[in-house]
Amino acid sequence: MKRNGLLLSVFCIFLIAGLLISGCGRDKNSFTASTPGGKVTVNADRSGQGTVQIETKDGTVVVTGQQGGTVTEAQLGVPVYPGATVKASSKMGGAATDNKGTVEMYTLMTPDSLEKVTAFYKSNLKNVKNTLVQGSGDQGMAMFSLGDDGAVSVNIVSDKNKETIIQVAKKTK
Repeated sequence: MKRNGLLLSVFCIFLIAGLLISGCGRDKNSFTASTPGGKVTVNADRSGQGTVQIETKDGTVVVTGQQGGTVTEAQLGVPVYPGATVKASSKMGGAATDNKGTVEMYTLMTPDSLEKVTAFYKSNLKNVKNTLVQGSGDQGMAMFSLGDDGAVSVNIVSDKNKETIIQVAKKTK
């Protein structure tokens, strides 16, 4: 189960990066790649919105995403870090969730230090089941898992530009 969560997180990170890249350039980008195992269709536009559909013999996964925007505490399932800006969001359903709900992922950024952001979430999160904090200052990461089934996770890391990235993933049924 933990392995599936990690794979899902990695997939979403690559998806968001792909949407960010494909949103640049032409007004609308669309392509389909087919293999013996299935096909992938990607649609993205300059506004930063896009859809990825993955079809295999095991089922279909549809992921929608967008650059920028806003997010509320109700959408995240955790407090929004003050002053953080939304860089991307995505929503996945279908075979990726065994056709049982969706996974929403939000990526936020702030110029505040990793230490400050981690302290905010440590003091404002409720029902934390697992915590991992490694490193110190701006060289490290923090991960929080909330709820009995880990329905919400908050991952915090600093990037090479000394900004702090907050990634929130939320499973819904």
